[in-house]
Amino acid sequence: MRVSTESIHPRYGFYAVGWICFGLGLIHYRIEPGGLESVLELVMIVGLSVIVLYTGYELPDQSISAAGQWRALLLGIGVAVSFTTLAFAVWLTWSIDGTHRKFSFLLSFAASLGAAVGTRSSLYAVQSKERLAKTQELTKLLRINQRVLRHNLRNELSIALGYLGNIENEIDSDDLSADLELIRDHLEALLETTDRTRKIVSIWDTDDRSELDLTAILEKQLHQLRQEHPDVDVTSTLPAECRVVAHVALPLAIREVLTNAIEHNPRDVSVHVTLDRRNNGTVALEVADTGTGIPKPDLEAITIPEETPLAHTQGLGLWILYWTVRMSDGTVEFHANEPTGTVVSITLPAL
Repeated sequence: MRVSTESIHPRYGFYAVGWICFGLGLIHYRIEPGGLESVLELVMIVGLSVIVLYTGYELPDQSISAAGQWRALLLGIGVAVSFTTLAFAVWLTWSIDGTHRKFSFLLSFAASLGAAVGTRSSLYAVQSKERLAKTQELTKLLRINQRVLRHNLRNELSIALGYLGNIENEIDSDDLSADLELIRDHLEALLETTDRTRKIVSIWDTDDRSELDLTAILEKQLHQLRQEHPDVDVTSTLPAECRVVAHVALPLAIREVLTNAIEHNPRDVSVHVTLDRRNNGTVALEVADTGTGIPKPDLEAITIPEETPLAHTQGLGLWILYWTVRMSDGTVEFHANEPTGTVVSITLPAL
């Protein structure tokens, strides 16, 4: 009966290699008994065998495909055979001078060392290769997604909104007008989501950096914000100049932080912006508001390393901030403001 390799877990191959190395150590001990010296040699071979056995034990927990695990096993065996062949060649050179001792130890130790080094290193090599391939596929998927968001979905939404406007102009019923207004709100929210998602992909897919005056950027954004929201108390403490080298999307990211602090909070919210240059060669930017705080699902999507749903477009704004700061070699943190609100702390390398 033919047994498929799919029914055999690769870890059993690692176990087999480990026990073979252990057996070679016992054979050496039986062939060349020499008191304490032989015991120490056996201990070294057994130790290397345990490394191979442990590699097989932890194999199911590794993020490697079954095919990749089999490749790692074969590579490990290949390294062990190479080490053994090299040891045999060394022994032959010793034999020319008439030295024939330690043949069994030399071969068994070389085989065990090659198996330990080969299985561990090949496992990491295969894992790295698979992760690289997965990253390349993810990049390809993101670019496809970006093209779909940029052209297909956005164009279809624009057309739908255009026809919806024609219908609104022809209908006088208050009930229908309310329904149409609700439809428009949802379509415009979806259009905003696609625009923000496209911006996130664009930030992640480019690594363009430039020298920027963070003070000038903040002054421009704050001036525009005060014009758009004259009732909101917006204050700032800024130096005369603060230059950084950051991703070109930094002005957009700062705009998202300031806009979120106002649009996603009550009307009586106040916002204070602080910019400092630290002695450790970094720039600290803080945006503190007195609002209700960032929704937990949106904040968890940034702070927890797992997939969580985004219930608000504010969450997408946080991703624009996160990726921009990260592509600028900076960090972003979120803290509770006292007594209410949120403090967004951004750290960037100073120029």
